[in-house]
Amino acid sequence: MSLKEQVLQAIKAVMPAGAEIASAKPSGMESLKYNVSWMLNDDPERPNKTSKVIAICVSHEAGRDFATTSAVTQEAAYKRISAYLSEKLAQFDPQHSAQSCQATPVEQWLITSAIVLS
Repeated sequence: MSLKEQVLQAIKAVMPAGAEIASAKPSGMESLKYNVSWMLNDDPERPNKTSKVIAICVSHEAGRDFATTSAVTQEAAYKRISAYLSEKLAQFDPQHSAQSCQATPVEQWLITSAIVLS
């Protein structure tokens, strides 16, 4: 399975039910990027208010390292990526105070070679 598929699978497994996961154009030193958010359903005045956006990025170096490792190492990398995302989500506060006419705040989570190869 490719890194793109594995990261997407890990995101789907970890994020809340109904989370919107969108592939985004990588910039700079990113090889992959996904934006994730979900409905908060906690403000009667804003029933469609979404969480902060989580920009999950994979560095170019991590992408290259993943591609050149064995299937066994890739499976272990998938488990580490899932654990990293779970840990980050446990610490994540999806709430924000941005008004409906303002851009939703974005928090970036970076998957590096240290996570892929640890």
